[in-house]
Amino acid sequence: MPTPTHIVATAQQSRFDTALVDPTSIAELDLATVSISAGLKEILIDATIKLKDGLRYALIGPNGSGKSTILQAIAERLIPGVPESLRITLIGQTQSNPQDTSASGGDRPPDKDDSVLNQVLNGHVERAVALAEHDTLTQAIEAHDPNEGCKLFRKVQLERKRRELDVARRIAARRSGTRGKKAREEEIKAEQAFARAEHAQVVSFANSLFLLTCSSLLTEEIEPNWAVEATEMLAEAQVTLDVLESSTLETAARRILRGLGFSTGRIEGPVSALSGGWKSRMALAVGLLVPCDLLMLDEPSNFMDLESLKFLEDYLLASPQTIVITSHDQAFLDVVTERTIVLRRQSLLYFDGTPSSMQDAERKKWLGKEKQQAALDKKKEHIQASISEGRKAAKQTGDENRQRMVKSRQKKLDERWGEERSAKGTRFKLNRDMPGYHFTNRDAIALEQPEPPVVIKLRQPEPLRTKGTLLHLDEVGFRYKGAGKEVLRGVSMTLDQGGRCVLVGRNGQGKTTLARIVVGELPPTSGKIQRHPLMSIGYFTQHSADELVKYSDSTPLQWLMETVGQMSESDARGYLGHWGLPGRSASHTPIALLSGGQRVRLALSRLMYKAPDLLVLDEITTHLDAATIRALALALRTYSGGLMLITHDRWFSKVIVEGLAVDDDEADGIDARTGQTLLVDKGGVRIAAGGMGEYEKIAADRARKRAGHS
Repeated sequence: MPTPTHIVATAQQSRFDTALVDPTSIAELDLATVSISAGLKEILIDATIKLKDGLRYALIGPNGSGKSTILQAIAERLIPGVPESLRITLIGQTQSNPQDTSASGGDRPPDKDDSVLNQVLNGHVERAVALAEHDTLTQAIEAHDPNEGCKLFRKVQLERKRRELDVARRIAARRSGTRGKKAREEEIKAEQAFARAEHAQVVSFANSLFLLTCSSLLTEEIEPNWAVEATEMLAEAQVTLDVLESSTLETAARRILRGLGFSTGRIEGPVSALSGGWKSRMALAVGLLVPCDLLMLDEPSNFMDLESLKFLEDYLLASPQTIVITSHDQAFLDVVTERTIVLRRQSLLYFDGTPSSMQDAERKKWLGKEKQQAALDKKKEHIQASISEGRKAAKQTGDENRQRMVKSRQKKLDERWGEERSAKGTRFKLNRDMPGYHFTNRDAIALEQPEPPVVIKLRQPEPLRTKGTLLHLDEVGFRYKGAGKEVLRGVSMTLDQGGRCVLVGRNGQGKTTLARIVVGELPPTSGKIQRHPLMSIGYFTQHSADELVKYSDSTPLQWLMETVGQMSESDARGYLGHWGLPGRSASHTPIALLSGGQRVRLALSRLMYKAPDLLVLDEITTHLDAATIRALALALRTYSGGLMLITHDRWFSKVIVEGLAVDDDEADGIDARTGQTLLVDKGGVRIAAGGMGEYEKIAADRARKRAGHS
């Protein structure tokens, strides 16, 4: 994601804007003619950003289209017109210590030795600052030595001015023009106030050093009645803590952390023990804990199991905030959001409904327009044929009246052909529905070209020469070396040729371990496993895309030809084109510059080149956008080889394993394969007869219990 210095944002502003007249009266955004660019890339051109108070929005668009940059531009207040009073929190995909961007405390660097709980509580900047001020001011007022008390008071005063200066500098650095001039003036005032506070602290320290009374060396710049001012500041800090319900904040933080899957040990344990995925969850916990007006979540479902996701769904549904979410998980967005914003062709389109309902509505509208256009074309063809026959007959007979009639019919056909209904559904009226000068008296049917669909074509494996199951596990168990407890025990399952299954369950229950046993990376410590002797296996791990970093200087074309072998350049280009890496993307773009989704597609292209008899895919959707996930699901559900899937994406699983219909499958004659949903839990594996829906109910119940609900 581009840094703030690379983002340029403009918007139309009026002196009558509500946010400017009364900044405290508004908790929503309504920004007109917004243009945003990152470097040389134009992301928005004259778009409208409109967020109503208390609504939950899904922001959707292809990977790389600029969704994260838009969220960052809003959070950093790079767009003119974003109210300063609007409390905004952005939880980014790679943010390790998110903060409310309105908070005056700035980012606090994470303490690796601090506990996860303390780090989350300290992430609530307003509360952490008020608590620190309360403690220091209490010590100052209760100090027996007035010089020591004065010194502590000046310390708090200096820190306040430092925070105000930091905020002023950040605002001034982001603004230009008239707004930049005003921001610079405020920055100068903050610098002067900080200098006075710094001078006061130096004098206070000198008084303490020479054991003088606090008032004996005070200059005109320093108030002699510091104790009175300290008492007032202490009262302010106490009011802030009371408003924030600081005494119950730890309970709330624990509840959120438990809901996101943190065990008691992890909650009390050090931040340094967390992996990247758990640090992302910790950042999300801070975002949920800190009160704000606008909460923006950028891919919050990454690396999250279904139980944690169900907790997050419940939490967001109960939240009164305005929420904007980007996510590749379609089921998650459909549950949580009620409005959809589409980033398309450098503009923002708004739909009153979920992403799925928007896609259905757009598809129905497109099909309706197609049918309407086809009917009009057929009717026009018939009328044109009639006119041609009349013209021919009139010419043969020399009938001038008939020639005039034919000419009149042709003119009407040319001028009045098109929509017979207005946009509101009423009968078309020229002066009302089509004012101004036009070449015709009717609008043509608007057939807006949809986004070109992502299409993934998979090679199909040849049938094995001998019959028999692909895979059979008999009472398989596994224990990692040095571990006292078995990860898996008594696992029995069978996968036939062309069969498919999905492994579901909480993170850490052994799904990936089972996959590694299946592909032969780990030998079972007990039980037996039988694989078809002629079977080939393709294994996509959670790190397959990351492993391409070793080839960061190579292009996708070079890497594929080197790793596959015996492949011509033209064949390699055509093959990569099927995986969304056409032209210069394949031949001139280094792997280091590919997006996460492009690296996933590249790794999968190598894996699928020889069409393995058994395909094992572990969390393949993590870095893919919705369009690519859809294309991959459509390709995999008709794959003739065996398939073992590990995923928390409910829609993806239902399409591939349960045969969920997509669009007009039945009309298109799609014969989707179906399989089993296997729940991996507490070391065992059992069939979930109700499929992903059954596991979803289990996950929802566990999430509520884990978060402290009955």
